[in-house]
Amino acid sequence: MWSYFAKGGIMMWPLLLCSIFSWAIILERTYFFWKTIFGQKAQLHRLLQHLGQKRLEEAVKLAERMRHPAAAMLKFAAAKAQEGRGAAERSLGEAESIVAAKLEKYMGLLAFLASISTLMGFTGTVLGMIRAFESIVQAGVSSPAVVASGIAEALVTTAAGLLIAIPAFAFHAYFNHLIERTETEISRVQRLFLNSV
Repeated sequence: MWSYFAKGGIMMWPLLLCSIFSWAIILERTYFFWKTIFGQKAQLHRLLQHLGQKRLEEAVKLAERMRHPAAAMLKFAAAKAQEGRGAAERSLGEAESIVAAKLEKYMGLLAFLASISTLMGFTGTVLGMIRAFESIVQAGVSSPAVVASGIAEALVTTAAGLLIAIPAFAFHAYFNHLIERTETEISRVQRLFLNSV
């Protein structure tokens, strides 16, 4: 493995950093979504039923035991509901901003790392080809071994950039799907909550 890393040249170091940061974000986001969303479907369905039947007190009690972002928003808004509908609507807006920030945390950085990894890989390709052509100029074209190290550098950095970018883009798309689904569920809770107030 180290031999491939060494063949990749100087661009392998920033690519290594991109890999570490992107996998750290992927693991952190996976843990966050697993903790807050997965396994909450049945409870969320009951919460929506309570709100649909205007049983706000039961809905809040259920939300106290839930980890879903919609439940967190409901608890925050319900505390303000006694001050009137206007206060409840304002608190929903505040809670939605907080929840959205938690859901979308690091997503921009993950997309940036995926994009920059690809560009760094291609930069390594260009640098490797420059080295290959310099070798030809200095030593002539008597042997393929002369240009082999430059071509190896070009191919290794391209592969490294793609191996970092592909899972980062894939997880970014999956996390965005989870965020969109969760935001839809939050909107339903908001609408039903306002009808219950």
